[in-house]
Amino acid sequence: MVKEIYKGRIKVITDLWGKILDEWESLNRDSLISLVQKIYEDNGIKPFRGFKSTNLYEKELISVYVVGKEGLGLFDDYKQVFDKLFSTEENYENIANLILNSPDEAFKKANEDKDLLARALRLIFVEVVFSFADESKLIDALRRLDASTNDAIKHTAKSFSRFYTAFKLAEGIAEGSIRDKMNYIAMKKAISINIGIEYPLPKANYVALISQEVFNVKPRLIKKILEVSAKT
Repeated sequence: MVKEIYKGRIKVITDLWGKILDEWESLNRDSLISLVQKIYEDNGIKPFRGFKSTNLYEKELISVYVVGKEGLGLFDDYKQVFDKLFSTEENYENIANLILNSPDEAFKKANEDKDLLARALRLIFVEVVFSFADESKLIDALRRLDASTNDAIKHTAKSFSRFYTAFKLAEGIAEGSIRDKMNYIAMKKAISINIGIEYPLPKANYVALISQEVFNVKPRLIKKILEVSAKT
């Protein structure tokens, strides 16, 4: 069941798929990214993000891919569209599937690139956030990566765990389930226990950034709960 907070976002992406299917033969990756940006901005939707603000709409193609494949079930009937426009996301999914079996093989498939490995985790994250997969799928992936003896793989697991924790806290603030500092602290502890690995917990300014830049939470509420100032 899709959370209420994401229903508008998924509707926008669903409508976007109508345009993609109509225009796919004339689209390429660059024009698709521009189309996603225009549709998002027209509808007041902001991309999922952490600290980094680079290539946000290119990363957002993962959300479009997941909704098209898992939400709308378009992959089999429109494989040529996916192969033309979303071959990069197909590769992320291949890496994601390997993580659950062999983190070292997944890293090799990612050309030993931590950013590519993080993109594969982002694909699982989007499936979870949009309720197309259970949270246990992401947690299992993070635990398997953290168990690796490769420092780069472990670092990716810890870094993504910090992002996921910050994102879930920001989501809770936006939904209204986190209403004060005590709720916030308790939820942060609960999320970290659920993930079950050692990683640096996100600071309040990280949670504030996601609250404002993804969920449009008002600065006044951010300051009340997190006791840090947001952009006005």
